[in-house]
Amino acid sequence: MRISAIALFLTVLFCSPLFAQDSTSVAEPVTKYLHISTNPSYADAYVNNTAPNHAKEPDYKLPGFIPVPAGEPNIIVSLFRPEYADTTINVTLSKKDTSFLIVSLRPTHDEKITDRQYGELAHRSRKKVGHNLLLASIAPFVVSGVAAAVSYYNIERANDKKDDIDKALIRDSEYYQKTYDKFSDYRDNARKAKKLMNMSLILGGIVFSTGIILSF
Repeated sequence: MRISAIALFLTVLFCSPLFAQDSTSVAEPVTKYLHISTNPSYADAYVNNTAPNHAKEPDYKLPGFIPVPAGEPNIIVSLFRPEYADTTINVTLSKKDTSFLIVSLRPTHDEKITDRQYGELAHRSRKKVGHNLLLASIAPFVVSGVAAAVSYYNIERANDKKDDIDKALIRDSEYYQKTYDKFSDYRDNARKAKKLMNMSLILGGIVFSTGIILSF
């Protein structure tokens, strides 16, 4: 009995810290969400940036949900909508997983502010067009590369047929005529492919250059 009592005492002694640790463990912080809507609707949101560049695409379009990293108690959101004052708010999240917020935007009648805002929107639109042109320039460059390969292939085949023509002993034979016709076809195809290659390369260069200019 005395041995059993000692064993029970030791078991309780060593296991009690584990039970205490489990009971005092803190739950892992989870990502929360902040839903923002504005009055009037449809504003741009920039997160954790008190002086955002409105010419850049916003982080979020409102109304919508903004994820907040786990463990962050608050978040800074800058709101942008033309003809309304730029607004920056520091939002403290509720204890719930999702917080909801409605922001009333203040109209501005300052022409300098509205001109700046519409200028930033125009710059944003130009940048978007520029990025689209950069993507579009890939197509003519690919066509140019394929055309170059086709041209090279036909040039090689034309050179082979030219060698066969030079080796031919009888110029009036059917073999000679067929070989010459194939040589002519390969040569013409090489010229057409080279022309397409140059045109596609020039077009791709123009589209790419325009995209670069508009992207900045």
